[in-house]
Amino acid sequence: MKSFKNRAFTLIELLVVIAIIAILAAILFPVFAQAKAAAKKTASLSGLKQIALGLQMYSNDNDDMAARYYGYADPSGANYYTTPPNPSDQNQYHYATTWVGQIYPYVKSQPIFFDKTVAEISNYNILYQDPVYPSDTAYQYSWSWIVDMSINAFGYSEQQYTGPSCIDYGQEDLVTPQPPTGGQYQSRNLSAISAPASRLAVSPTRYASIANFSWEYFTNYYSSFPVADVYATTYNQNNFIYDARKQYGSRFIGAFADGHAANYGSEKFIKEYASNPSQDEATGYNSWCTAGDARPGFWDFWGQFWNQN
Repeated sequence: MKSFKNRAFTLIELLVVIAIIAILAAILFPVFAQAKAAAKKTASLSGLKQIALGLQMYSNDNDDMAARYYGYADPSGANYYTTPPNPSDQNQYHYATTWVGQIYPYVKSQPIFFDKTVAEISNYNILYQDPVYPSDTAYQYSWSWIVDMSINAFGYSEQQYTGPSCIDYGQEDLVTPQPPTGGQYQSRNLSAISAPASRLAVSPTRYASIANFSWEYFTNYYSSFPVADVYATTYNQNNFIYDARKQYGSRFIGAFADGHAANYGSEKFIKEYASNPSQDEATGYNSWCTAGDARPGFWDFWGQFWNQN
């Protein structure tokens, strides 16, 4: 009987084994990639839940008022972006005084303010140059300004306008927003929000195609009115949220005013189309107002910037 004890593999057998391994790898690698992407989405949703709870705790400690979305320079130097503080630097962008800095003591985590489906910053103790103004050092920001978990500035955080309706505000003022009489926006009382479980408070945003960089707030009237068939290539508030479809498809994630985090769909947006204007759901901000009035739950979700509801 012939012994097979020392028989070596033939070249054909080796090629067959290699081919089988290659086929298995081709099948499994996309599965692994999908699993990794799903894990990142889950991590971001978990971070949003922590942010939602942080916003709730901040409100509980501040007479039920929402966190103010914008930052400011602190004459004491507290909340300066590096240690020790520098009171002589009064550039507001150099301070961690945005809503992010306000709720950071409650969440005790900087990474949760960055969406895990995109790259996050590597150093929280330096200033980042705004890519839209690459040569202007006045536009350098501490980490709390460039997070990509962004707050709903005028639908959750503050009321921008005290007029009687969306349409009366008009397209001109939407292009150049002005605060109400007295020069200050009005912080929202969370108890006044009529549907807190529906009100979007925080959502992932995209600063066009720029990595490691977004903006700490979005405006409801711009971000709810995106161009749906192209991605922004430069700073564009209309596509701040909608361009997250690169990673999230038609299901986005957000934190809500009642403290929960969940998915929401593309039906929350009123869309324009660059390549096929006949599909436009609105053609300007007044028709956007009308479309919002006609869509069930639209204002509950985005918030009315002209009143406290």
